[in-house]
Amino acid sequence: MSEQLAPSYTLLCVDDNKDNLFTLNALLQTQKNIKSIEVLSAKEALDILLTKKIDLILLDVQMPDINGFELAKMIKSNRRTKDIPIIFVTAVFKSEEFIKEGFEIGAVDYLTKPIDDNQLINKITLYLKVFDQKNRLAQSEKRFYDIAQSIGDGIYTLDTDKKTTFINNEALKMLGFEYEELIHKNIHDYIHYKDSKNRPISSQNCPIHNTIIHGDKFISENEYFVKKDGTFLQVSLVVTPLFVDYKIVGTVVVFRDKMHQQRILSLEEEKTKNQEQIIHSMIDMIEARDSYTAGHTKRVAQYCVLIAKEMGYNSVDIEVLRNAAWLHDIGKISTPDSVLLKPNKLSATEYELIQEHLHSGYEMLSKIDQYKVMADIMREHHEKYDGSGYPRGLQANEIKPLSRIMIVADAFDAMTTNRVYKPKKSVDVALKELEELSAKHFHPEVVNATLIALKDVAIDADISQLPRTTIEEQRFSYFYRDRLTNLFIVDYLSLILRYHLTAQSVYVYKIKLHNFSDFNRIFSWNKGDEFLIDFAKFLKNSYNSSIIFRIEGDDFMILSETALDTINQDIKNYQEEKNSLVTFTVETEYIEDIHNNADAILSALEI
Repeated sequence: MSEQLAPSYTLLCVDDNKDNLFTLNALLQTQKNIKSIEVLSAKEALDILLTKKIDLILLDVQMPDINGFELAKMIKSNRRTKDIPIIFVTAVFKSEEFIKEGFEIGAVDYLTKPIDDNQLINKITLYLKVFDQKNRLAQSEKRFYDIAQSIGDGIYTLDTDKKTTFINNEALKMLGFEYEELIHKNIHDYIHYKDSKNRPISSQNCPIHNTIIHGDKFISENEYFVKKDGTFLQVSLVVTPLFVDYKIVGTVVVFRDKMHQQRILSLEEEKTKNQEQIIHSMIDMIEARDSYTAGHTKRVAQYCVLIAKEMGYNSVDIEVLRNAAWLHDIGKISTPDSVLLKPNKLSATEYELIQEHLHSGYEMLSKIDQYKVMADIMREHHEKYDGSGYPRGLQANEIKPLSRIMIVADAFDAMTTNRVYKPKKSVDVALKELEELSAKHFHPEVVNATLIALKDVAIDADISQLPRTTIEEQRFSYFYRDRLTNLFIVDYLSLILRYHLTAQSVYVYKIKLHNFSDFNRIFSWNKGDEFLIDFAKFLKNSYNSSIIFRIEGDDFMILSETALDTINQDIKNYQEEKNSLVTFTVETEYIEDIHNNADAILSALEI
């Protein structure tokens, strides 16, 4: 875990199965920063939550008496426990109804067993970091609020007898006096009777008191007051005579410690630095979830700046827009991995879940004073000019001006970036599409500026949502690997053909298993699974430089850039060795120009 996190966290694991709790405990004990408490029922869980500080809950769904969903509702309805993140860990089939109910209750994620240990630890680490960061943001905001409240100007008023009629707490604090020591006194004799070189100043020669006589305002940037302890306080001040019916009735003195401005500047510098650190921390959190999303936000920020400059916005507005663009997808922190990292098109339910990132991001940012303006801007970056966008269906000029820019910049980046399910467009094509959708999806004024601002923008050719590192490959494997054999599934084939193969031609070997249904019926499904696992291992060991798929349940396919001359004999030898009723046939096909004919190839392969 990051060294920036608290020294330790306590997790509550709730499951009615002792074996499951034992496994979770063994896994969590490998993490030095994590202590776990295991309970077998909802009642025990509630008792723990009332007596101990819990940082995250791993919760089973199917439990007797009170199930996991009912327990989660109780937790979220209690003011003390409502903010504790909940991850459902269950063997329940991961249907859309179960997922939706879990997230509607307030869970941060929903995992089904069996769960990869590394995946679970990574998720726990991520959510602890997210919620820890949210607490730090709130504490940081309170600290700056308290500092700002402690800084002010000293004020006192004098009557025509030059006696103090009012003095505020800030003035008393700066001068070191008590209220009773200065009120109704000739304050000159206490705080302004000598200069910084200890030379006396008479009341008649005091410029503050002379305002009462002459009625002239007096302003000075370099005066000295004598504090109660005899030391000097260098101040800037404004002395203004008070008139009633054109008659002087007194004077008001407003003074500021000369160090005040320096403290204000230091405070502003610290706040600016703190804000920048928070912004970058939030960007880091996005990167921790999905490196593609983080690259996307930075590019959108760049495009926003270019468009805003073309439209003549001032530097203050541009900086606000840049920061809002950096954070416009921050709400995806609360989006489940199963939706956020899905590398192909979303289902209707998944699309509804990802739309919630606008609400989540707005709620997170709008509670912090310096982020409220950014929150308002980012909330509208999926609205459309014709009112068909979300979340509020705003249209035309109802959408904030800076949000209109972000909408176009966001769409432009989506168009010019490779996605798993669609290739990128060129800059010219993307700009033409924006122009065609002007006054439909996008504000015409922004589109006109974009056509100028982005016409020469350079797009990194390597920008892609496709996996490059081992970690990203594993992320895709979650979606594209067969759970039984760990081979690729056919959904991955379109990516292989379009993006991954370096050769222009490929050999395709389709291996069909015969009599496998009879094998399952005679020897059981478990034995059938064992047979498939063994055959998959044989293929991986024999052709480890090829790409191997499991298709149609009991058939397999191999893509190879070179001919596998011995494959028929290899399969025959395997069949003879196993001596089972399952037999094999191999169909071979050689395909050319694969990159330009990917769709035709998929159709020809009947996949």
